[in-house]
Amino acid sequence: MEKEIYRHIRAGEDYVRDRADADIERNRKGLFELILCADGKPLTGDVRAELRQTDVDFNFGANIFMLNQYDTDEQNRLYEREFMKIFNSAAIPLYWEGTEPRQGELRYSADTPNDLYRRPPADIVADFCEANGIRMKGHPLFWHEFIPEWLKKYTFTEIKYLVEKRFAEISERYSKRCERFDVVNEPSRIYDVYMSSRAGSWSYMLPEDDYCLWMFDLARRYFPANTLILNDTVGASFHEFRGKYSGYYLNIKDLLSRGAKIDEIGMQCHLGDRGGENVYNGERLYNVLDTYACLGKPINISEISIPSKIQGENDEELQALAAEQLYKICFSHPALTGITWWNLPDDGVLTTKRKAGDENLPSTGLIDGDYNEKAAYKALDRLINTEWRTNETLCTSTGVAKFKGFYGRYELTVTAGDRVYRQQIHLSKELSRVRRIELG
Repeated sequence: MEKEIYRHIRAGEDYVRDRADADIERNRKGLFELILCADGKPLTGDVRAELRQTDVDFNFGANIFMLNQYDTDEQNRLYEREFMKIFNSAAIPLYWEGTEPRQGELRYSADTPNDLYRRPPADIVADFCEANGIRMKGHPLFWHEFIPEWLKKYTFTEIKYLVEKRFAEISERYSKRCERFDVVNEPSRIYDVYMSSRAGSWSYMLPEDDYCLWMFDLARRYFPANTLILNDTVGASFHEFRGKYSGYYLNIKDLLSRGAKIDEIGMQCHLGDRGGENVYNGERLYNVLDTYACLGKPINISEISIPSKIQGENDEELQALAAEQLYKICFSHPALTGITWWNLPDDGVLTTKRKAGDENLPSTGLIDGDYNEKAAYKALDRLINTEWRTNETLCTSTGVAKFKGFYGRYELTVTAGDRVYRQQIHLSKELSRVRRIELG
C-alpha cells in the first residue's frame, strides 16, 4: 500500500508542479501601492517602510478538542503552543452529546465540569481563541450521530423543537464569536444509520427526508451573519467522486436549486491507510476541486487526517510529502477558503477511548506522543509561516511604497527622519490595492 500511495503522488506531480506555484501567485497575492501620509500629506525625504505579515487571509486550522484536556499544566501549555504556532483557525466542539449530556443541563460555560473526552466546554475554547486571535468555526450545529443518550427516545418530529431550541442557545452564545458553522454534518451517512436501525443496533438519530433544507432555513434565521456550511465525509467528497454525477455534488445542486441557504461546501479528507487516489494524485485532486467549484460556492477542506504509520510501518516522510502537496493545491485554488487538520496530537485522537474509523487512526497527529513535531508539522510550519508570508523593507522618497504580497494582516513600521510610526493594516483582494494610510 505504501508504494501505491507514493505512485499516486508521483502520477500527478508534473501537473501540480505546473499549476500550484503559479496559482498561488495569481490567487493569494496582490500588487499593492501604499501612500504613506502624516498630517494629511505624503511623507517625503528618506522614508523606510517595514512590513511584517502577521496573518494570512486563509483558514489554516485544526480542531481544538484537546484544549485543557491533559492532566498537567505543562502538557496543556505544550498543546497550546504547538496549536498557535501554525494555526489561525479552530473548530470548536459543539456536539450535542457534549453541550447537553443530560436534558436541560447545558454545558457551555467555563464553570461547568471539563470532564468529557475531547469535549471541553465551548466557552473555555472561545475565550482562548479570542485571547490569541484565532478565528473559530462551530462544529456541528446538527449531526445525527454522537448525540446524548436521552435524545434517542424521541422521534425526529418530536426532536425538531429541541433542534430549534439548541440553535437558539448556540446563536445567543456564539453567533458573534464564531465566523462559521457546520450546519449539517455527514448527510451521506443517513443510509448507514437506517441500516443500523433495521439491524436492531440503532444508536443514532434518523432524520426525516429533506431535513437538510429545513436545517439550513432554520440556521439562516438564527445565524443571519455567519457562514453556513454543509459538511460531508471523505467517501462522499473524494472516494466516490464521479465528476458532476457524484452523489454529494448532486445533493448540493438539488438543495441550492430549492433555496437552501448554503454558503460554503465542506469536504472531509480522512485518508486512513488506504489508497485515496483522488487526493494523493494531485491532478485528480484538482479535478475534484474544479468540479465542485462549478457550484459557485466556496469550499473548505473541513477535516483532514493523514497517518504517519502505513500498515504498521512508520513513515513520517510520506505523511509530510502528502500533506505538503495537499496544502499547496488547496492554497493555490481560488475556491478554497481553508483547511482543518483534524487531530494535532497523536494522543488526542478519538480511538484512544472510542472507535471512530480512519479519521482517528493513532498516527494521524502532527506531533507525536512525546510532543515532538513530526516531519509533516515542520513542512506545514515552513509553508504557513515562511513561504506564504510577506516581509518587506521598502525605501521611498515620495511616500509611495509598492510591493507584491500575500493577502492578510501586517504590522507596518514607517521611519521618516527621527519619527517612527507603527500601524496594523489589512491588505485583501476585496479592498482597494491603492491604500492611503494616515500615520499618527
